[in-house]
Amino acid sequence: MSNDSADFLNADALRMLEQASSAERRRDYRAARTAYLRASELLLQAAEQGDAMHKRQRLTQAQDLVRRAKALPNSAEHLPSPAPAKTSPPMRQGPAQKVNDEDKPAADWLVTERPKQRFDDVAGLDEVKEQIRLRLIYPFTHPDEARKYGVRAGGGLLMYGPPGTGKTMIARAIAGEVDAVFFAVKPSEIMSKWVGEAEQNIQLLFETARQSPRAVIFIDEVEALVPKRRESGSTIMQRVVPQILQELEGFGTSKAGSSALMFIGATNEPWSLDPAVMRPGRFDEKVYVPLPDTVARRRLIELSLRERPIAPTVEMAALTEALAGYSGADIVNICAKACALPFIESVQTGVKRQVLMADFEAVLAKVRPSVLASELAKYERFAQQG
Repeated sequence: MSNDSADFLNADALRMLEQASSAERRRDYRAARTAYLRASELLLQAAEQGDAMHKRQRLTQAQDLVRRAKALPNSAEHLPSPAPAKTSPPMRQGPAQKVNDEDKPAADWLVTERPKQRFDDVAGLDEVKEQIRLRLIYPFTHPDEARKYGVRAGGGLLMYGPPGTGKTMIARAIAGEVDAVFFAVKPSEIMSKWVGEAEQNIQLLFETARQSPRAVIFIDEVEALVPKRRESGSTIMQRVVPQILQELEGFGTSKAGSSALMFIGATNEPWSLDPAVMRPGRFDEKVYVPLPDTVARRRLIELSLRERPIAPTVEMAALTEALAGYSGADIVNICAKACALPFIESVQTGVKRQVLMADFEAVLAKVRPSVLASELAKYERFAQQG
């Protein structure tokens, strides 16, 4: 970018600063806070796009505006509340506060649980589960052998594949298998439009997780958190991605059997991730989660239809075969639609009947697989290329 662009941004920041000062004089502290933080963001953009001579000055001004916004009356209620912790995580200079209802305090999203699911609860996908056992579970369940051979527990795992294939369920089962505290966080909960806060949220998340002997951080749609920086065009992502990478660098410090952290990311777009996160020491393990196989489809059908009035003429083997190419979410949806047909008839006519094979055939005639063959081919190519 040229210095002209930086000058325009700097001018916009000055105009925003005037609005902030005017709002503060009116005691409209909410408007003042918003304007101060917007001015700070503009100055940061100007610092990145302008010459080196003015960069430090603009960065300092941006930090001063954040501090000024924080000092306004009642600003504390917009700051993220720290999660209960033995030691407070270090805070970066000049973090900005949240100023709208879409941004949640950390106490709202930094929630933990201990999942009861195990791999036996995951339908099929035996090859996927075995890969995860070998690479991640065994160092926890066999700590003496792992210590002997220098294998460390924890690390990064990327699960990728079509949507609706059970990646979230697998992540919960992993935490259940090793009796770990489970953090399920959405990128939208971490991200913030205000200067420095997204990085602070990431730091808070990892610091809180590391306080447990065993913890699993799970982030679905992780490509939204670590996209290719050159393509994102976002000044925020230019700071967030390095912060994530810095946190992932600490994975190799925990020996098997002691405190250990797993970071599990799930994505339907593995090719959209920043290449730096795919290097050793970050997402060390990458597992392709394909569409459900025959065993998984049969199990999903049985789970979806249990305790429902299914006619004995429904051929489970034929139905399982007919659902080849459908995702797990598709199968659950198709079973629900098929069961809805006799329900609607019973309401309209008063005649009750069982769910027939014809009901499934009627639904399948209208509902096509949500994952196209061309998309599957793209996943296969990515899996082969590693």
